[in-house]
Amino acid sequence: MTKEKAVHQVFARKYRPQGFEELVGQPAVSQTLKNALAAKRLHHAYLFTGPRGCGKTTTARILAKGLNCVKGPTPEPCGECVSCREITTSSSLDVMEMDAASNTGVDDVRQIIIETVALAPSRDRYKVFIIDETHMLSTSAFNALLKTIEEPPPHVVFILATTEVHKVPATIASRCQRFKFRPVDPEALAAHLAAIAKKEKISVDAEALQLLSRAAEGSLRDAISLLDQCRSVGEGKVTLETVREMFGFVPQEMLLGAAQALLARDAKSLAGWLKKVYEEGVEPAQFLKDMRSALEAVYLEKLGAGGGADPAWTKALSGATADGLGFLLRRLNRALEELRFGDSPRLAMELGLFSALEAAHDLGAWLSRLEALEKRLNAGGGGTALAAAPAVSGGASWTDFVEAVAKEKISLSATLQKCAHEGRPDGGWTIRFAKAFELEMAQRAQPFLEEVLAAIAGRRASVELALGGAAAPVTDIVDAAMPETPGGAPGGARWKDVAGGAEDGAPNALKKAESVFGGKARIVRKPA
Repeated sequence: MTKEKAVHQVFARKYRPQGFEELVGQPAVSQTLKNALAAKRLHHAYLFTGPRGCGKTTTARILAKGLNCVKGPTPEPCGECVSCREITTSSSLDVMEMDAASNTGVDDVRQIIIETVALAPSRDRYKVFIIDETHMLSTSAFNALLKTIEEPPPHVVFILATTEVHKVPATIASRCQRFKFRPVDPEALAAHLAAIAKKEKISVDAEALQLLSRAAEGSLRDAISLLDQCRSVGEGKVTLETVREMFGFVPQEMLLGAAQALLARDAKSLAGWLKKVYEEGVEPAQFLKDMRSALEAVYLEKLGAGGGADPAWTKALSGATADGLGFLLRRLNRALEELRFGDSPRLAMELGLFSALEAAHDLGAWLSRLEALEKRLNAGGGGTALAAAPAVSGGASWTDFVEAVAKEKISLSATLQKCAHEGRPDGGWTIRFAKAFELEMAQRAQPFLEEVLAAIAGRRASVELALGGAAAPVTDIVDAAMPETPGGAPGGARWKDVAGGAEDGAPNALKKAESVFGGKARIVRKPA
């Protein structure tokens, strides 16, 4: 056996796509580039953006093959010619790959690119520069590169790849044709892993493939590497338990048990499950992430926004509501955030989970009680209601009406909450105000009130506004806390009885005050 054959080739390199048709999860990118090559409509600079492991550098090499293949430019490089083979092994003199993470400075850019860009290709059709992790270049390096990317020689093509496109200056990005790579769908990942397992004659459980696909988080490279690791440990057989044991995934029964304890508000049971978590050596962050992932799938299923939940979880949490699950998800997110910045992961997990016991249950009952209380308060606030607030035809109620008003006019809504009200035959309301200025404010907004009522009632209904709320308490117009002036009126002055002379207009002024502020004014006379 030759030395080359004895060396093991890892799956990530062995199964690296060599043509556009082999790219996984990027149909739009591959089709657009194939069309451009077929029509010979080529750009001088491309910018590939997207998360790690989704095929940016691989696609750059395939594009370079398409440009320099002996049959090219072609959307289907042969893979057999000298140019294609050298690009595959990263040994082509005309396709230069630069890692910007380790060559960040202006001197690197000048030496690798600027000083060589004017030279003609040594053999191939194009000189291609692939700059990986482009966002790592320094500001001065970007400035040095700008002029070259803006007006490159006709035989030069730039391909920039980055995971953080927001760090690439707009002056660079605007001169490139941009392609966005997306995380690979878990189902596509699982199917690709199954195909590799079949070629390698690996026995693998479907559940194990699903778990590996979720763990890869959209990275094809990571998914293939994980399968390679599991193959090595399992000696050609990959099971669900093997995957969980290798990568520290939490056993399903632990997650389900802890989740049910949370929803049942059973602190003792939750403590028991956490003890098992510690005994198994499960990382707190991994435990919280796995629980969040499982609960999120059930939550979306209950909202009707997804159907990918594990059947075992759907059955076990059948009694939970979307409100309760949403609350738990928020608490898990908060616990994970605190875990990142704290020095005790175990404490952060315990605080997050045990604090969730108080409300990790059906919140619907609480909401119903609050709504009922609000209706009673609205019916009696500011005075006794003339009648119970009947539902308006079309499903609206006094509470619905007031809440709808609050969306546009908060102060008017606050006033309505204190008013007496009674239903009208046409489904509208008669609203009685205790104070004249509140009535005037409502009268100015009467068209708006009737529009709101019509919107929630489903038909036109009238709103009648009038004075006549509950009688306000009798109020003194003189502050009782003010001390009497010793010895009568101050020197040079005398007390005047404001109720004694109509010529002063006092009675009219008092009536006006009563109509504006409500209540009844009572005259307090001071000694002359």
